[in-house]
Amino acid sequence: MHGHRIARTLAALTLALLLGLTAALEIHFVDVGQGDGVLLVLPDGRGVVYDAGNDDGAMLRYLRDAGITHLALVIASHPHADHIGGLAAVIDAYAPPFVLDNGLTHTTRTFERYLDAVERSGAQLLEPTERTLTLGDVRLHVLPSPLRPEWGHNDNSIGIIVEYESFRASLTGDAEARLFEWWLATAPDTFAAVHVHKASHHGSANGDTPEALARLRPEIVVVSAGAGNRYGHPDGTIVASYEEAGARVFRSDHHGSVIVTVAPDGTYDVASEHDRSPVLVLDDDRREPSSSSDAHCVDINSASTDLLEVIIHIGPDRAPELVERRPFHDIDDLRRISGIGPARLSDIHAQGLACTQ
Repeated sequence: MHGHRIARTLAALTLALLLGLTAALEIHFVDVGQGDGVLLVLPDGRGVVYDAGNDDGAMLRYLRDAGITHLALVIASHPHADHIGGLAAVIDAYAPPFVLDNGLTHTTRTFERYLDAVERSGAQLLEPTERTLTLGDVRLHVLPSPLRPEWGHNDNSIGIIVEYESFRASLTGDAEARLFEWWLATAPDTFAAVHVHKASHHGSANGDTPEALARLRPEIVVVSAGAGNRYGHPDGTIVASYEEAGARVFRSDHHGSVIVTVAPDGTYDVASEHDRSPVLVLDDDRREPSSSSDAHCVDINSASTDLLEVIIHIGPDRAPELVERRPFHDIDDLRRISGIGPARLSDIHAQGLACTQ
């Protein structure tokens, strides 16, 4: 179960604190079924929750399994039930000192339960304005809601850019085209390149836009969607657009909960509930993996299929064929793989990740 892995991770974090070492930041994209829920475990051990899925207790159980004892902040991106349904239980259990939401109301019992929990907790409601919240060494840059009810709840989501040293991640709720366009126009310095992006609106066709993805340029995209959901999330065309842009895609309906661990120097790795081995550790130059260490080069003659999938245009579809056709004399030899022509081979060279040793 995911709880055992998380407990071991947090035990290591606690040991690091006791020894006076600088600890890592963890971002848990929690498998809450057809909904969204993210847990940040700060280097000092406190938690931050961004959405909590539906009202089925999944997020609260995850927090307890993770050994979280204090929440510094709870954020509700927007008041749809698949995002705030689990927040009332979380707020009742942890009584966070601060809560941030988009400031708009919703006429549902789920929203009323959320407001009642905030009132019981005595938490201070923060204004949904553009600001930076500093929690130790971690900075949360708020992408504010435009506060335009006529745009609907999705396009009034509160976004967060998580920053830890040189590492950046984006959480954008259920943002759609109008909100992305508004953020690009009003917060261009904040809405900029990231390492990890949580797919907007569960990877739906009306979520992430080409303009937003071109600005964010993520290396990892995490999609939160329930297995066999009736909405068809994530949309296949959108997933393909992530992969064509060179991002590795994780899906909660396939991988379970996904955990990104960020070291103080900006390097990070990604592990999932259904595959515990780290996928890749990148250096703090987000555009080019370091050539000084074998750990930052994927040897096409020896790497596992999981690592091969990180190479642009290889992915899960071509990785098995690559393994079957080994050995390769050099990167140009990848032309033996179906669908790898001169243009895609040029992209592989430009990415700078594949190598032969």
